[in-house]
Amino acid sequence: MGAWGTGLWEDDLSCDIQDEWNELMDEGVSTRKATKIILKSWQEEFSDYDDEEDKQADESILFISLAGLQMRHKALTASVKKKALQLIEKGADLSLWEDADDENYQERKKVLEKFKNKLKNTKSSLF
Repeated sequence: MGAWGTGLWEDDLSCDIQDEWNELMDEGVSTRKATKIILKSWQEEFSDYDDEEDKQADESILFISLAGLQMRHKALTASVKKKALQLIEKGADLSLWEDADDENYQERKKVLEKFKNKLKNTKSSLF
C-alpha cells in the first residue's frame, strides 16, 4: 500500500475504494447496493492473501473507508459500523505503520481513535 499521510484518505486503497464508491454514486446506485458491490469485489481480492496481518490491515481500511463514505451520505449501516469498530479495536491497520517513524505511528493511532469516536456517535440504520 502506498501512503502519503496518516489521514483516512491518504493511502492508495482508501482512495481506490472512494473512487469506486463515487463512480457508483454517479451511476445512481443506492448506497446499500454500492456497499454490497464494493464489499464483494474487495473481499474476493483479500481472500488471496497469505498473510493474515496484511489481510486484516487492508480489510480494516475497507471497512473504515466504507463507514466514512456511508456517514458522508447519512447511510451508515449497523453491520459496517460494527465491523469498522471491531477492526479499529483490534489495531486496524496499525501494522502497516509499525515500520514508520514513531510520530507517524502515533498520529495514525490518533486519527483512528478520533474516527472511532465519531463512528460511535453516529446513528446507524437497522440493517
